[in-house]
Order: sequence, then C-alpha cells, then structure tokens
Amino acid sequence: MIRRLMETPSLPAKIHPWRMATEHGCLNGRLALAALPRLIALLGGAEGEVVVALSAGCDAQGVRFIQGHLCAEVEWICQRCLGPLRLPLDVTVNLGLARDEAAADRLPDEYDPLLVRESGDIAVADLIEDELLLVLPQIPRHEDPRECEAHGYARPDKPALAPKNRQPFAVLATLLQDSQRSH
Repeated sequence: MIRRLMETPSLPAKIHPWRMATEHGCLNGRLALAALPRLIALLGGAEGEVVVALSAGCDAQGVRFIQGHLCAEVEWICQRCLGPLRLPLDVTVNLGLARDEAAADRLPDEYDPLLVRESGDIAVADLIEDELLLVLPQIPRHEDPRECEAHGYARPDKPALAPKNRQPFAVLATLLQDSQRSH
C-alpha cells in the first residue's frame, strides 16, 4: 500500500483542455525527456525526466486556464567552453485557453495564450515540450566563468602577455617612409 502511494501516476498521452478546465482537472506525474524530441535535439543527452504539476480551472473572469509547474534538469553543452552544463529548469505555467487569435488577444496579461479548438485534444508531451523550449536560454553557458576554466577555457578578460615596446602603427610609419622615397 505504501509503495502504491509513492508511485507517480503516469500522464495521459492527450488531454481535452476545455473539458479539463471545466472539471478542474489535474496533471501530476513525470515524463521522460526522451519523449520530447524537439527538446533533446538541442540537449547533450536525453537522460532525466520532467516533473509535472498542472491544474486547470476557470477564474473569476470566466477564463479557462491551465497553470502549475514543470521541473527538470537538462544537460547541455556550454557555448563558451564546450563542456557539459547542467541546467535546472523550473517553469511556471500560466496558460489561458483561447479558440482563436481574437480570443487570445482578449486574454488578461497574466495568461499566455494556448490556442486550441473547443472540440480538440492536445498531446501532453507537446504542451510540456513547448513550455520547456520557451525558457531555454539562447546561448547556454556556465554562470561562473571558473567552471569554464575547469574545462580548459581561457578567459578573455585575462590580458595576454604582450611585448612591452609593441608599437602597432610602426608598420604604417615604414610604409609612409617608403612612399615618400619613391616620389
């Protein structure tokens, strides 16, 4: 019995968001990162899972919504040092259901629109994947440059040793002298 309470329920493949909101439904469970092909195409690996805690309902203004949290830890490649980068993702989901673009434009600002036909189902994996893709940084890199140094990256803010008497325009001076002699 205790083991049964500790098991995480599996997520359905599809949901009907309008019905889910009307019935104040919940999605709680885990989804393997390997089930999210667009996401893993960007990552360094497909190990891990997304912890999903979403609920649906209708607010005081009559807006049907899906809200909650998604948590995952993904492995990327740091674009500064090309070393492995563990990136925790903690996503707050606050979607307002809309039938069309006009309805999406009328949603209160606290909601991100989720366009879906009233008679349509949506794939749970697609919903989760879309939300995770939206929070990924454009250029993944370690926050602390010292982590990059541990992977062999030399920081550009450390000045390279340059000759003390370096004169960058000395070549131009010799060219000027050569052109004056030829006249």
